[in-house]
Amino acid sequence: MPTKESNPQLWTLRFKFHKVTVLLFVEQTQPFNLIKSDLLNALKERGYTDINQRPLPSDAEDIILALPVDKNDLSKGWVGLDIPAVDVEDETGSKKKTGVKKGVLNGSPLGAGLRDGSLLAFKFKNDNVKDDDNADMEDSDWDVVIPSYDEE
Repeated sequence: MPTKESNPQLWTLRFKFHKVTVLLFVEQTQPFNLIKSDLLNALKERGYTDINQRPLPSDAEDIILALPVDKNDLSKGWVGLDIPAVDVEDETGSKKKTGVKKGVLNGSPLGAGLRDGSLLAFKFKNDNVKDDDNADMEDSDWDVVIPSYDEE
């Protein structure tokens, strides 16, 4: 059997929504917008039309990603991967943008501090919520079911 040459630039990332887990092989510097597109294509190729009664979006931009607050205790919740830019008034009364529109975390798995085998949650944007509202970023909205081995 021929040996498979490993590629340290290629990582396996796990994406979780409800009880669905998708494993994707990605380049560590691959932009998240391309990763979201690969994720949506993988779901469609497997025949998913919805997950837990949430229909798949038609555009990969409608997928929101999150990282665990504590990777060793997933019950602590999730924090959205995107860092929104917001207007803030300074002492002089002038408004300026804080946060980042296209920051390090928004760029790639390597920039977000992920490693091979990292777990991310994903969900779909709610059409009823305005983009200005940060309701999509609340960790209580992340529908991730983690299997347990508790005895019954």
